[in-house]
Amino acid sequence: MQLSKHSDLGKLRGLVAAARVRLAEIEAAYTSDKAAVTALQARLFMQLCSHFEERDRVRLVVSYRKSFLDTLLRQGEEEAKQVEEEFRQADERTQQEYRNTEAAMKSKRQLSGDEEAEIKSLWKKLVKLFHPDRYADDVEKLETYTKLTAAINAAKDNGDLKTLRSIADDPIGFVLRQGWTAIDFGETDELDQLQWLWESLEAEILTVIEATNSLKESPDWELHQLVQREPEVFDRVVEKQIAGINAEVAELKSQAEKLGKEIRELSGTDEVGIV
Repeated sequence: MQLSKHSDLGKLRGLVAAARVRLAEIEAAYTSDKAAVTALQARLFMQLCSHFEERDRVRLVVSYRKSFLDTLLRQGEEEAKQVEEEFRQADERTQQEYRNTEAAMKSKRQLSGDEEAEIKSLWKKLVKLFHPDRYADDVEKLETYTKLTAAINAAKDNGDLKTLRSIADDPIGFVLRQGWTAIDFGETDELDQLQWLWESLEAEILTVIEATNSLKESPDWELHQLVQREPEVFDRVVEKQIAGINAEVAELKSQAEKLGKEIRELSGTDEVGIV
């Protein structure tokens, strides 16, 4: 739909207001659904974390023992020793990645009803006030508004009430603390800006609808729905995944042992540096 500059300003404002309400509603629903799925995935990861870590470490051993053997055959013992050092560094990185992921997953949880309501209310209020398209003709202000909107959306997606409250309570202070260009938060509803804003909101609505559809077509959503209906399904899923991982680990350990035997035979030592 295209409106000319001579269109009724009140009508355009009504379209913008309706689009904002619609966007707030579907964004809030999507955020709630996504948070529920994320919380379930975090819960699943915490149950399987130690098994995943063991599997990935044995995979690493197999990979570097293969590399060690290849280097030993092609270049000799000195160069092969470098592979051992590379393995130790890779092992440390992998362990740290697991610790970081575990810490992040522990922070994920499903929002309470009151928290969901507050996030919806704050997000709706803040997006309405600080949408970047209101300053399309002012580069510095547009940049700051874009950053501020991104911060608002990220806080909503992460269930970060503290940040949303901070922005709502003192938006100028929040902007200044980030080191962004200070802006005037006054109202400037020009016709062209409203037209742009309305079109932008319509595009955002379509994006959220597509994201919602994608989420609800995913296996993660299917599992979430199943666990909601039958909570005992969660334990069965965990047991099945552990059994699969353990079988994979057993096969990997067999490969690692064979490679270790070859390394010992070729190097003439009882020690295998990559363990």
